Amino acid sequence: MPYYLPSLAIAAATFMPVLISCTAAEIAPAATSALAKPTVVMAADPRPPFTYWAPENSTIRNHPRQPGIWIAESPDGARKYYYGDQCRASEFQRFVGRSVDALPEKPANATWRLTCSTCMVTSDLGWKRMNVSYDQQTRMINDISCG
Repeated sequence: MPYYLPSLAIAAATFMPVLISCTAAEIAPAATSALAKPTVVMAADPRPPFTYWAPENSTIRNHPRQPGIWIAESPDGARKYYYGDQCRASEFQRFVGRSVDALPEKPANATWRLTCSTCMVTSDLGWKRMNVSYDQQTRMINDISCG
């Protein structure tokens, strides 16, 4: 029996990320609260602009082939990649731990991807795209990052 793929329109509607829009004037300036500063071993040169994204006790290194990308490796071998702050994720860290509904509308010239932390997403890298990951049941934001 042959297998037929659904039409592209149905597939796109099913898997397209949710995007919200507004004007840049509606976004509040960067948070006045300090960003997290986990204890890390800094082995990167040049250093990343922020370390809030790195797991506690990880070692931060430069990506071996891509300038402007950093890798935080935890003692257990897990890795987290940081693509810089081109999407302005540092300005939105104050929303981590809050409801996804608390986010302001995005600037007209920005790209955001809102997705639950267990949902499937494409693995393409959009360094200027801000990814907002939240718990599907509680709708609490657990990560905001570029990539």
